[in-house]
Amino acid sequence: MKTRTGSGRSFVAFLAIGSLFATVEEFLTVAVLRRDVPAYLFTLFVVFPVYLSLVYFSSQIIDRIVRHKPAMMLVHLLTYGSIGLLFEWFVMGLSPWSNPTANPFLMLVFQLGMFSFWSSVATAPRVLLDPRGPCRETRRRIVRFAIPYFALAYVVGFSVPERLRFVTVIVLIICGYSVLAGLLITCIVELYADDSQAV
Repeated sequence: MKTRTGSGRSFVAFLAIGSLFATVEEFLTVAVLRRDVPAYLFTLFVVFPVYLSLVYFSSQIIDRIVRHKPAMMLVHLLTYGSIGLLFEWFVMGLSPWSNPTANPFLMLVFQLGMFSFWSSVATAPRVLLDPRGPCRETRRRIVRFAIPYFALAYVVGFSVPERLRFVTVIVLIICGYSVLAGLLITCIVELYADDSQAV
């Protein structure tokens, strides 16, 4: 399951799909909740293109080192989800130790939600841009979920009363991106199943 870096068109498509998966969360948390449109535009046109470029080109290294397709996909998901999580911790200040009084369970859920967000942004384009490869059913499930989820996220983000907006948006984001990450994990399971049948 390789995304070839020799094609400029493939690179642009990767950035576009990754940015689409990222902008829902960023728009709701930065533009809607914080009302900081310049910061949102900075993440949209600077932060995520840089991150996705790093993912696109550095994933070649993973593909060369890890030859087993299910393991390749797993390493990809874990690596870039972890890089994104480290960014949240040390740049955005959202580390588990940033709020010692926080409920440990809620903090764990929040951290898993951030990991799911970054891993989905990095991995969904890789899966969706490989239409002839494995994980066909996963691709269909991602599209079927993502389109109504993105629409719902925007509708809820704008329609919910302001006093409930923060909690509602954060829960919606964590749930949605956790589902996306779960769907990507089903792709790994699907790859293992294909390998088992091939043996």
